[in-house]
Amino acid sequence: MASEAIPQADMERIYPELRRVAAFHLKRHAPQGSLQPTALINETWLRLARHPWKSRSHFMAVASTTMRNVLVDHVRARLAEKRGGEWIRLSIDGGSELECMSFSLAQVLDVHNALQRLSQLDARKARVVEMRFFGGMDFDEIAEALKISSVTAKRDWQFSRAWLYDSLTS
Repeated sequence: MASEAIPQADMERIYPELRRVAAFHLKRHAPQGSLQPTALINETWLRLARHPWKSRSHFMAVASTTMRNVLVDHVRARLAEKRGGEWIRLSIDGGSELECMSFSLAQVLDVHNALQRLSQLDARKARVVEMRFFGGMDFDEIAEALKISSVTAKRDWQFSRAWLYDSLTS
C-alpha cells in the first residue's frame, strides 16, 4: 500500500484524540503545570506533520513513539534545569489493571531505558507498550498497526508489563 498524507478531515478527527491522549499522559507523567496538552500535541505534530501515513492506525502508532520521545525530552530538560526531585504518577499499565506507581523525574528515564532494553530483546513487544501506554491505543488498533492478532497484542502487553515491572523493581 502506498503511503498517503492523511486528509485534512481525518486530521480534524485525530487531533482531539491526540489531545485526549496527551492530557491523559500529562496527568500521569508530567509535574503539574510544566507541560500542557496543547504544547505536547504541537511538538508531536511538528515532528510528524511532514510524513505521509499508510492509515490512521499507522499514524497513531508513530504518534505514540513520538509522544513518548517528547515526554522523555521534556523530563531530560527539567532534570538539566536542576529541578529534579519532584514526584509524579506514572503507570506502566495504561489502564486500571495495575495501581499507579510514583516515580521521580529521574525514574521516568529509567522507564524509558527499560523500554529501550525491551526493544532490543523484542521490538514488537516494546512497540505494543508504546502504542498502548503512550498512544492510548486499544488492542484491535495495535493489532492492525502491527499486523498481528488482538490476542497476540494482549499477550505481548501482559508479558511486557511483567518484564517492565521486574526490570524496574530489581
